Amino acid sequence: MSPINTIAGPVAGHLQQPLNIPSRQLEQPGGAGGVQPGASAGTQSFGKTLGSFVSEVDAQIKTSGNERNKVLTGETTNLHQAMIASQEASIGFTFMVELRNKLVESYQELMRSQV
Repeated sequence: MSPINTIAGPVAGHLQQPLNIPSRQLEQPGGAGGVQPGASAGTQSFGKTLGSFVSEVDAQIKTSGNERNKVLTGETTNLHQAMIASQEASIGFTFMVELRNKLVESYQELMRSQV
C-alpha cells in the first residue's frame, strides 16, 4: 500500500510524484491544502494549476499526433512508442474531462444550496 502523501495511478507522470506534505500540515485546520489567507508567494493558485494541467494534456495530444504521423509517413518504425503516446494522451484527456465534470457538478451543487 502506498503512503498517504503519494498519488498512484496511470494518469500523467506528474501525478505519480510524491506530494511532499508534512504530516504536521495534514493535522492543521485547513487540511492538506494548508493555504491560508496571506499565504506565501510560493503557492500556486488553482487556476494556474488547472491551466498548466490543460497545457500538459495539450502537449501530450500534440506529441501523440506527431508520433502517429512519423509512423504513417515511414520516418520511424517505433509503432509501440506511437501507441504509448496515444494512450497517454487518451488517459490524460479522459482525466481532464472527468475533472471538468466534477467541477461543474460541484458548482451546480453550490448553486442549489440555500443561504
